[in-house]
Amino acid sequence: MIKFIIKTILQFVLILLCVSFISFLLVYLAPGDPAESILNAQGIPFTKELLEIKRAEMGLNGSFMEQYLAWLGRIVHGDFGVTYNSGASVWEQLVFYFPNTVYLAFYTLLATLGISLPTALYTSYHAGKPVDRFLMGGLAFLNAIPSFVMGIILILIFSVQLHWFPIQATANELGLVLPVITLAMIMSTRYIPQLRTALIEVLHSPEVEGARGRGIREGHILLHDVIYNVLPFLLTLVSLSLGSLLGGVAIIEHLFSWPGIGKMLIGVVAKRDYPLIQGAVLFITAGVLTVNLVFQLLTIWLNPRVRLAQENPKLLPRTKKLKASKEGSYG
Repeated sequence: MIKFIIKTILQFVLILLCVSFISFLLVYLAPGDPAESILNAQGIPFTKELLEIKRAEMGLNGSFMEQYLAWLGRIVHGDFGVTYNSGASVWEQLVFYFPNTVYLAFYTLLATLGISLPTALYTSYHAGKPVDRFLMGGLAFLNAIPSFVMGIILILIFSVQLHWFPIQATANELGLVLPVITLAMIMSTRYIPQLRTALIEVLHSPEVEGARGRGIREGHILLHDVIYNVLPFLLTLVSLSLGSLLGGVAIIEHLFSWPGIGKMLIGVVAKRDYPLIQGAVLFITAGVLTVNLVFQLLTIWLNPRVRLAQENPKLLPRTKKLKASKEGSYG
């Protein structure tokens, strides 16, 4: 387990370095001159000499590697620099916006699980029946609707017509409702079919059939056998979804004016505020990797086979071979 954690941390650092290099390269190759953009925004008539002075102040005169290594060195020492447009600390901007995205992602996951798990359980117990086919058809239809279209529909209904929620969300519980419902509805259309498949497989497994044959109550089987066996798969779904929510909800944040890091990125990309873009990309990547690491450890802790494989890599192939030989003898 310790070797696994050390290996994962080393991969964590390597991925961060690769992402930082690629993001810095893309920003470096992007058309336009940040120094010229800032001078234009300030309404300052500039000459070639003034432009060079401004570029020197911003550290843009060196080669690509010189700029990247200088920026990386500052990052290692905890200095994310200042924004080009306002001169504010990049770190303070990220610390303000990123928790709002985490806040949105957390409640979205709670709402998604609240919708998906009961629905998947119901459809798995009624698999193949008309109600199951109706629900699966409805989910396929909803899955085809883009998230921003779903958000606009909810705004028209609950904000414009019913006046229950504000059109522009703010960083509080009331403004959180429509963005959460929008994202949860879209995510549930993907969660439910996958959970349904996993639940049906467990419900028809020999362990569950044997428990029913011994007269164990269905509620006990559901909690101690079905849910427990599906839990590692559910954790994998949640980790992937949380990673995508941390870095991929910019459209919803912009639509509802939710002050998250995605909405911030849309604004700063248009202004070519490169230090803030690079810092945000690094911040999001670190958040996604941390989430994946935590959920990997949880999955290993919950799944004895994976835990044994991590403790003794030679054990898993032997276990598989033993299982195959038993299956052959039963046949």
